[in-house]
Amino acid sequence: MNNLKDYIEQGTSFVQESWAELSKVHFPSPKETTQATVVVVGLTLVMSVWLWMVDLGATWLVRSLIR
Repeated sequence: MNNLKDYIEQGTSFVQESWAELSKVHFPSPKETTQATVVVVGLTLVMSVWLWMVDLGATWLVRSLIR
């Protein structure tokens, strides 16, 4: 019976500590979320163009070596 009481106390303590930590979380505003999304999309586009150019160069190099 004592083990059950310990488990209940541990569970209660866990929930209280979790709630306290959750109250410290900073949730971004819609403006911050939009800005971060624009940065991610922009960097993704830049990297895709860069990789496309590297792929074209590597393809040209391999084809010129094969011929």
